[in-house]
Amino acid sequence: MQAHEVPTHVQAEDRVLLWFTFPQIVAMTAVAAIAYGIYHYAPFGPSGVRIAFAALFALGGLAVVAGRVGGRRLPLVAADLLRYALGTRRYAGPPAELVRGEPPAPVQSPGSREGDPLRLLARRVLRRARRAARKRKEGERRTGRLPFRPQRLFGRRGGGEEPDAPSAAREDREQRLGRRGFWKSFLAAAVLALLVLGTLPLAAALAQEPEEGGWTSDEIEFQPPPVVPGRRLFVEALTVTGERAEVVLRAATDLDLRVRAYGGPSGSGSRFFATVSLAAGERVTYDLPLNGPSPSLVFSWEDGLGQAGAVSLDGERLPWPLPAASGELCDLRVVSVGWTPGAVAGTVASTCASTLEERVQLAVAAGHHSQAVTALLEAEVTGIAGTVTVTSGVRETSVSLVPGGETRFRLPVAAGEGVHALAIEAGLQASLRVALPPLVELTHVPERTERLTETATVDIPAFGDTVTETVTVPNGDGTFTEHSVTASCHVPASTVSREVVFTVVHPERVEATVVQRAPLARTRAETLTVASSVWADGAYRALAVPEPEPEPTPVTPVPAGADELGEWFEEQGWEWPW
Repeated sequence: MQAHEVPTHVQAEDRVLLWFTFPQIVAMTAVAAIAYGIYHYAPFGPSGVRIAFAALFALGGLAVVAGRVGGRRLPLVAADLLRYALGTRRYAGPPAELVRGEPPAPVQSPGSREGDPLRLLARRVLRRARRAARKRKEGERRTGRLPFRPQRLFGRRGGGEEPDAPSAAREDREQRLGRRGFWKSFLAAAVLALLVLGTLPLAAALAQEPEEGGWTSDEIEFQPPPVVPGRRLFVEALTVTGERAEVVLRAATDLDLRVRAYGGPSGSGSRFFATVSLAAGERVTYDLPLNGPSPSLVFSWEDGLGQAGAVSLDGERLPWPLPAASGELCDLRVVSVGWTPGAVAGTVASTCASTLEERVQLAVAAGHHSQAVTALLEAEVTGIAGTVTVTSGVRETSVSLVPGGETRFRLPVAAGEGVHALAIEAGLQASLRVALPPLVELTHVPERTERLTETATVDIPAFGDTVTETVTVPNGDGTFTEHSVTASCHVPASTVSREVVFTVVHPERVEATVVQRAPLARTRAETLTVASSVWADGAYRALAVPEPEPEPTPVTPVPAGADELGEWFEEQGWEWPW
């Protein structure tokens, strides 16, 4: 069989139906009954008009009964507004500017009947009514008009008719006056009912309003146990690394702790839940996930005194997301930041470039014709140096940057609870080596004529040949005789040298020479800045739990007789005077 404990210290009244209490249900039933009476029994207008009046009355009554403004019921809000409008005013200027003809009225306490808004409203209405009556009497004296008669409002009940008027006219007038008197009576009764219905909840709310210094709930009739001041739970360390948060908690008293982590796209999804019981001074460490754009961590507790509370880490209290910055030389990313008592520590990772595009004013030709262009050349990064400066308020620390690695920093901060805003600035300077293409040097050569004398040597090789020819010789008898003739010749080899003079014309031209250039050395500076914040808790203090009040000693009854009374005095160690 399961056993359930019914709490008696919960500051909430019983809910009978849905979220309505029993007095609210009774009040809403009364409002509904009166609204039905207006619709069913009101002697005016068609049914649509009666329904509209009944609906307006019902909505107004339900708003008075169940409506709240800022968690306070509408009668309490109306009471505050009446107290402000009808109560006394206090002068906010210097006392020297005040000139009083009489001593000021004493300031009433919130629980005094003199400061009741209904009493103030009644006094103001009576004051204005007396003033209006006084003015009306003075006007009647001046103008000679008849004084006010109440029967005029509700119609004549008898008498006052003219003795000389005809009976038919008198009866018609009496009927008209009777109808007019009925309507005026009904309207006056309806207004009076509305005022009573609106005043009763207001008076009940004022009667339930506690005095200053008491419990501020207007629903519960018992006093909760006194609050024991002091912190129950302390955060002794908070470190965010990547998508995880490491939190060290320490209990100042015995308590039951519940740890929750929320995240997701909307920030309300549950990502972690754990419970643990801690003794006074005990520590516990949790590695909690951080998920979504706006995660939050909630540590709720309930101590042995029956009191509860919570510590929430979100927004600027939680360094999330970890900041990052991109530059031409390096990209910076905060991979870890956290708080420990007296210091804020973190790690900054850098990823640096090996090559860059450098803008160079490059000369492509020189000499006879010069030309330069602006070119983007690939530059080799030969070295990067820098300093990481971390600032929080008036405190500052600087460490050397580790290019392409992780740079750790530790900044001492003042003790005490608060949010420390961090500004991390990295000043970088890189050495660049830019390889330049070759330079073309141009030289102009004009036109010229040159006469040259040279010795020309010709080698004539040796030559020999034999020639045979047939010769026909005529005879005397007219015949011909053919004779063959053979001749041989031979020329030996020889060398012939002669001096030759000639002219050479050189035309105008431009000669180009390609020259290699040395690499260009340059430096480039860059500054990257990121910002974050981390929450620091106060110093740990154990909770001082007050000693329980001693139970009262029962009083020994006094005997009735004189003899018994003397014996009782002796038992108490007193001396009997008689």
